[in-house]
Amino acid sequence: MTAKPPLTGRPLRIAYGRIFHEANSYSPLATEREHFESFHYLEAEALQELLEGPRHELVDILKKAELRGYLHTAKRAQEIESLPLLSALAVPGGPLSRECFAWLRQRLRTALQAAGPLDGVYLALHGSMRVQGLDEAPEGVLIADVRAIVGEDVAIAVSYDLHANLSPAIVESTEILEGYRTNPHRDLYPTGVRAATQLIQRLRGHIKPVRAWRKLPVIVGGGMTIDFLRPMRSVFRHIKHLCARPDVVSAHVFMVHPFTDAPDLGWSVHVATDGDQGLADRLADELADLVWKAKETPLPAFQTPSAMIAELRKSRLARKLGHVSVVDTADVVGAGSTGGNTYVLDALVADGSDLMVLLPLHDPRAVDELWAHADDAQVAACLRGTPGLGSQPVVNIEVRIGKHLDGKFGRTLLLHHERLRIAITEKPPASVHPSFWRDLGLSPRKADAVIQKFFFHYRMFYLTTTSKNLAVATPGPSSLAQVVKREFDTPVYPRDAVVDWRSFDTLRRGPGAAPSRAPQKAPQKAPQKAPQKAP
Repeated sequence: MTAKPPLTGRPLRIAYGRIFHEANSYSPLATEREHFESFHYLEAEALQELLEGPRHELVDILKKAELRGYLHTAKRAQEIESLPLLSALAVPGGPLSRECFAWLRQRLRTALQAAGPLDGVYLALHGSMRVQGLDEAPEGVLIADVRAIVGEDVAIAVSYDLHANLSPAIVESTEILEGYRTNPHRDLYPTGVRAATQLIQRLRGHIKPVRAWRKLPVIVGGGMTIDFLRPMRSVFRHIKHLCARPDVVSAHVFMVHPFTDAPDLGWSVHVATDGDQGLADRLADELADLVWKAKETPLPAFQTPSAMIAELRKSRLARKLGHVSVVDTADVVGAGSTGGNTYVLDALVADGSDLMVLLPLHDPRAVDELWAHADDAQVAACLRGTPGLGSQPVVNIEVRIGKHLDGKFGRTLLLHHERLRIAITEKPPASVHPSFWRDLGLSPRKADAVIQKFFFHYRMFYLTTTSKNLAVATPGPSSLAQVVKREFDTPVYPRDAVVDWRSFDTLRRGPGAAPSRAPQKAPQKAPQKAPQKAP
């Protein structure tokens, strides 16, 4: 981007908003407008009222996220007029329908046009959205819409999820690029603070960000990719050290959401410095080398459902200290699956109903068939999971209706089968928080196990009740086994024996990409951080 003169001596006008969705191309369920409107959708004054009030920013789960981070920073900086656009978020799911994406684009354009002349725009995006029939990155389309309306002289800042899939369209048309630095993600608010701080500093002329980014041919690796566990711990520590430098604006690794059909899918690193392009290039190469090495740590072993049941029976002491969290890795709603996989349920009914297990299941057909029965009714249930998910077990059992609930996951029924507790839902159950079970009158702490539909995020909310974590593998939309079978634009690790990331970096970053440099023997020592300039 061309450097623009600083804006001084008058208040800044900055518009802010969010359009956030993580897509799973293997899901049979398209994401529609109703999924945003029923989960989290606010515009203009309603968004500002939410952020300035006591309510949680995101659906009773997170008190503070990116937009509160932006708004609080802008207020502290003073002389900032902040104009709310919209905030749209849906549970991860299948790609957006063309109609849904057209609606989101239209609402964003309308809000920007109503905002009037602007100095800057901040958008909290994901980076792994997909749209049916659209080959390019949807976030790139949204940024292009913003640029067309606000003009070339307005600075654009974006923040992305740590699992974003970077591409030229979502990198090179912005001045500020921020992202999460934790996995599980627990720095949404600081991400908004960082993006706002850099945007205001850029507009006031305090910094002149230049960036370098590298695109690695990696789709899966790095063990569990948790920021405080090996091997990624060393990567995130290095990022922290880089960001402590007075000449570095930001540094990130983006480890992608692997369950999309993006042909350029792959990990990336991004570094921005204060006016020093050569330094940005060198630091990006060093960070890419460190990430490339970390990729070689494999994922932990996943268990079969029968082995998982045997492990639960052996974990007597652990279960006295709390429940076991079992991640159904092929049916992770947090990765866009449907929550309607019946393989684990089938195994528990066959040989595990003596265990008290809490299991959520997307099964709108069963909800329709059983909803009319009263609480405590004894009925026959046919559980088939998500329609269109493919060939999977049909589970026929006798159940007692425990409770009816109509909430953000649509109609939900609690079913009792011996000691199993099954929550069947009308919409995919994003049961990341224990409140999902508490709303049904159950205490996760008293269970032997809770079936989790998230890879990582549940750990934050179940920290005080989980005594042990297990992962079980079955077929499904978030099965990593199917990811490596896909076709990509270049060879990728771990499907292919890729020796050097530099061989494919410029190809994956697109025409005109500056080449990476040859590896150095050791990173140079970082200077001590100077006091940060106020926005």
